[in-house]
Amino acid sequence: MALKLERYVKRYTSISSAIDLLCRKQLALLDPQTWDDRNDRYFMSLYKDYAKASGLYAACFTQSAETYHHWRVFGGGADGACVEFKRTKFEAHIKGNTDIRAGEVEYLLLTQAEKLSDPRPEQLPFMKRAGFEPEDEYRVVAISADPQGPSLALPIDLTLINRITINPWLPDAIYQSVKSVLREIRDCDHIEITRSSLIDSQRWKNAGNQVVGKPKMGRLVLKIGKRVAPKRKLKPPSRGKLKFR
Repeated sequence: MALKLERYVKRYTSISSAIDLLCRKQLALLDPQTWDDRNDRYFMSLYKDYAKASGLYAACFTQSAETYHHWRVFGGGADGACVEFKRTKFEAHIKGNTDIRAGEVEYLLLTQAEKLSDPRPEQLPFMKRAGFEPEDEYRVVAISADPQGPSLALPIDLTLINRITINPWLPDAIYQSVKSVLREIRDCDHIEITRSSLIDSQRWKNAGNQVVGKPKMGRLVLKIGKRVAPKRKLKPPSRGKLKFR
């Protein structure tokens, strides 16, 4: 079971969406009817009717430490990025807005859902089937009096973001380019930018080396210093012939 985080919530998204979030300083909440889980979509539509809302939007996060499942399903493979928010500050940021709610998702077996003794329509957006429990989801839900659209922009302060992690499949050269681009975005100096080592961890490999008695692998560091060319005697070129080096 993956470690549950208490201080942070993470949003897996694409690199381009992460860049858009940083540039616009807006978190995009989407129309739940585009989600893959039809059960989830139905519960959200029930809540929309209950709240008498014209528009309903949501953004999904996780409270879990990184897993292969999160990267593949929500990160989109080699285009994925994970934006880590400071949970306490994030919740304080949206507190007081009666149209926005945030909370942990409750996972229920079918038998449990059928025997709910205390009907709670306001909790419908935060209920999912037990088969999704490994997602360990944290959700932000917003209602609007305006007609339903594809997305709703939630303004955020970039100080709410602690770290951005790039997926483990991106080649190092491209990762370095992406990191440079992120560093150039205004007000992002405080954000830690890393690449996941989930599928290629030197520490994990060294643990295996220890089991079989092999020496630990060290990190290769390319040292660039001033190179001094050796002195050599130059021979004069032969007449009538050009030599190219």
